[in-house]
Amino acid sequence: MVHPGTQSDGSSPENTIGPSVVFCITELDPGGAEHAMARFATGLHQMGWPVKVVSLRDQGAIGGIIRESGVPVESLNCGTLLDVRAIWRLRRVLNRVSADVLICFLHQANVVGRLAAWRTGVRCVVSGIRVADRRRTVILPDRLTRCLTDHYVAVSHHVARTHSQLCFIPSDRMTVICNGVDLPETPPSFSDSAAADGPFRVLFVGRLTDQKRPQDLIDAVQQLPDSLRKNVTVDILGDGPLKQRLQDTIEAAGLARAMHVHGFRSDAREWMRRSDVLVLPSAWEGLPNVVLEAMACGLPVISSAVDGVPEAIEDGVTGWLFPPGDCQELARCLQEAAQNPQQRQQIARAAYDRVRHQFCWDRSIGQLADLIRSLLSRSGCR
Repeated sequence: MVHPGTQSDGSSPENTIGPSVVFCITELDPGGAEHAMARFATGLHQMGWPVKVVSLRDQGAIGGIIRESGVPVESLNCGTLLDVRAIWRLRRVLNRVSADVLICFLHQANVVGRLAAWRTGVRCVVSGIRVADRRRTVILPDRLTRCLTDHYVAVSHHVARTHSQLCFIPSDRMTVICNGVDLPETPPSFSDSAAADGPFRVLFVGRLTDQKRPQDLIDAVQQLPDSLRKNVTVDILGDGPLKQRLQDTIEAAGLARAMHVHGFRSDAREWMRRSDVLVLPSAWEGLPNVVLEAMACGLPVISSAVDGVPEAIEDGVTGWLFPPGDCQELARCLQEAAQNPQQRQQIARAAYDRVRHQFCWDRSIGQLADLIRSLLSRSGCR
């Protein structure tokens, strides 16, 4: 099922000229898939490969970051999946730059990219699968256009298995390449004699959408014992359609002094360094970047046990897991983490060791480079 790249020692890929690669993504607003795509694109660029990034919509905040690294970014200024102009505009880009490989991220870009690359000079089309999305509006278009895709790259083993089953994809057309994380220049410090003084600081980082279920964190805090709830501070970083509803719910629950919605913050790692635990109560995920980033910062994580999350977190060893939507179990995890600071330190140390050895960007970028070379060497590519 899984065909990871051969470079597995975590070393930096060699600096060598490679094939021309175009990355296509639905949009470039801040998000896990967008950050991961930017890291892959800039990583191949640093290896000396010709790389270009295309956004079907606008360039967003991530576009500027990519351009600063020297990778050109082009936006097609199109709308949703029904905007067929995206196909023809992307097709013109592919013909103009004479791309060898097209790598797409997110559902709309996957479908548009396949159709746009058909009968062009693109030798290989790769679809990036970021989450195990079970919606019919996603599955049906993917099934109908899968014959136009040479290969798939999934962010986790669970996502690979699920998407393969849903879309009838043969195992030899699916590869798992996990997200990576940049380790801090100064490793986090851990102490076996951690104190329980001061407030217990809980952090949420993510888009305020139904997928992330931030309202579950409010429900869990309400279920904490009074003595603990009075000592809890919750910081919510992120924007999205649920922002105002969350603020209204917090006010109505009488938690305004304990829970604060700050909106999007670019300094999330600084917040991680001064927090005690990160909470991610998502309904579904691929392999969330925020979990890996927290582990790299020495911040223990409490997360719903969805999709690829258990591939990074072992319950009770490198973090805490709870069933998605189970606010009572989330409250229990919060209570255990708050009342056992030494256990938090042990889990944080184990999590840092795991992410340091298994999830680094050099390794992931090297795996993608190896996969591209392998695909282009096969006679089956167009």
